[in-house]
Amino acid sequence: MAVFPLPQLEDNAVLLPSSQTNSTQPQLCDVWRDIQGAHNWNGLLDPMVPNLKAEALRYGNLAQLCYDAFDGKSYSKNYGTCYHSKRDLFNKMGMSESGYQVSKYVYANTNLLNQVFGEKPKDQGVWLGFIAVCTDPNEIRRLGRRDIVIAWRGTQTAEEWIEDLRDILVPTRLSYRCKRTGKNQEHHFADGVLIERGFLSCYTSTVRHRQGAAGATVNISTRDLVVSEIERLIQVYEKEMDNLIITFTGHSLGAALATLSAYDIKQMLCTKHNFHQIPVTVFAFASPRVGNLAFAKRVEEIGVKVLRFVNKRDLVPKVPGVCMNENVGCLSKLLHWLPWTYFHAGVELSLHNNSPFIQHTHNLAYFHNLELYLHLLDGYVGSKQPFSWSGRDHALVNKSCDLLREKYGKQILNLLRFKLT
Repeated sequence: MAVFPLPQLEDNAVLLPSSQTNSTQPQLCDVWRDIQGAHNWNGLLDPMVPNLKAEALRYGNLAQLCYDAFDGKSYSKNYGTCYHSKRDLFNKMGMSESGYQVSKYVYANTNLLNQVFGEKPKDQGVWLGFIAVCTDPNEIRRLGRRDIVIAWRGTQTAEEWIEDLRDILVPTRLSYRCKRTGKNQEHHFADGVLIERGFLSCYTSTVRHRQGAAGATVNISTRDLVVSEIERLIQVYEKEMDNLIITFTGHSLGAALATLSAYDIKQMLCTKHNFHQIPVTVFAFASPRVGNLAFAKRVEEIGVKVLRFVNKRDLVPKVPGVCMNENVGCLSKLLHWLPWTYFHAGVELSLHNNSPFIQHTHNLAYFHNLELYLHLLDGYVGSKQPFSWSGRDHALVNKSCDLLREKYGKQILNLLRFKLT
């Protein structure tokens, strides 16, 4: 397997962040609609404005939190759950000053292997992320909005990898409860929209969910859990409608689920009086393709704003649809009806592996690592600009893979020792 060389840094280089400042940048509260993609990020990506980079990193950290808080040890009695309670999640994970409170945990039934071999799947499913609301007054003022965020975890269990590989497009008919009649109504404006079968299966899977103080359990799909919680939160903050936004984030499988659930939630909002104006944005890291051409068009038509961050050497964003995709041109549009013709949705920002702090590697899986994505984003200035470190800790890239050059790891340790003394 080929070794991919990465840029060199002189031995006498100083481990200091860029001297660039945000003093000339407008306040986030004044430009948040542009940062959230109101104009499809035109003029904000190349070069990237600091406000957008900071917000993308913030949402990327929430996606990373889903990995860090997940008990993925197969020998653990709590395997497939979150290490912490909803109340303690941000405090225990070192994000007590985020300004957010978790309102709901999201679970999905991805135990395909157990089903194949006749074993009983976990009643509660596997923890895939959370729904949280910005509740801190100071953070709300800084953001300029009340932010509801849905963060999805990426693939980590063997069952989830199986779901990812079920790469055939299937039709979807998602129904929405009518507030006037109380009945589920299936909307046919989504005719022609096809979704990758594994992602749709994960999103609509049924899990056992505990409800109410009495602790009664009911069967509910992951999708219904998310939709009902978003509906509840919108009712709670209905008076703040002009400055309310729903933001989705995720990595890998989580990015696909973020895109799919954002599409679903926006469809639901379009059926509610005055709710259609609520912005819905996705910050997707290393997202595979989710659906066909009709899906990509529908995402744009209903106003879902998707910003996809892609590492050029990462293989995951190139699948599914390796042979038939948006890059093929007219042929893929002519054959858009085939169950393996995929199209990416939204706007793409390509990240270069030009960090001088990262060592050479021949492990292709490393290029998919979320911490590497966030490191490259931290140093991203523009498509033709060199890496310019903005201050994110380099050592974070070594959480799950050995990527940091050894000499910089030693530098960081020395700096920490100096601070402690």
